[in-house]
Amino acid sequence: MKWPIAFVVLLTIASTQASRGAAPEPKRDLGAEVRAVFAAKCAGCHGPDLAKPKGRFGYVLDLRKVASNPEMVVPSSPDESELWSLVSQGEMPPPESASAPLTDAEKETIRAWIAAGAPEALSQVPGGPGATAGPAEAPVGGRTLRWLGKLHLLLIHFPIALLVAAGIGELVSLWRRSRVPSPTVRFCLTIAAVAIVPTVVFGWFHAAAGNGIGSPQLLTFHRWLGTATGVWVIGTTLWAERDARRGLRSRGVRVALAIGVVLVAATAHLGGLMARGSDFFDW
Repeated sequence: MKWPIAFVVLLTIASTQASRGAAPEPKRDLGAEVRAVFAAKCAGCHGPDLAKPKGRFGYVLDLRKVASNPEMVVPSSPDESELWSLVSQGEMPPPESASAPLTDAEKETIRAWIAAGAPEALSQVPGGPGATAGPAEAPVGGRTLRWLGKLHLLLIHFPIALLVAAGIGELVSLWRRSRVPSPTVRFCLTIAAVAIVPTVVFGWFHAAAGNGIGSPQLLTFHRWLGTATGVWVIGTTLWAERDARRGLRSRGVRVALAIGVVLVAATAHLGGLMARGSDFFDW
């Protein structure tokens, strides 16, 4: 009887040591998972950087604020939460949204998050698993890119205003039937061409850093149209400079300038739609 008892004791000791040495299963970070879903499918209409978010709900990435809104979430009770009702019935994102519909897995992530008490992402909880060591969550490079991108919103007004002013000046010359290049038009075009280069560059930074993107398709069209407009304005300015040195305004420059005004107006309109929404001028 001693051998079976000794065997059982040894087996028990081995099992205990194995259980102690086994790595614990990683805890599921529902906060991080649901935040990723919100960023991909909801931030286009309810993101924190939108000037006019839909439904005046622009904090979808702030999980603590979402969870504390009783009109949206009742922690631990998905069936009583308006958010889950909208998601489960396919009303969010709405059919007309540029974002793709939520997959079944994404819906289940939202339901599980609410059922778990709507927790924050573990990386955002001080001292929690994966928490960052300092107050800044993003790397320095990412924060720099995001900050530089915001300069796009400051610079964009200068080339727009200057190009429109050049167009008006050229119209005055046309009305007076003058073929002599206007010094005012030359000045406005030159400054516009100089200002449009950093405006376009910072615009790409702005989009890359995610500073308030609306519809991804609209953003893509806005970026490429803006880039094409920048190239067009620079080309028109060089052409106008040749006219200024010759002392004679060509018809081609006037046509190119008119097209440039239309392009910059269209680009600005698309930017306005993303920043303010299509219902900005609703009565």
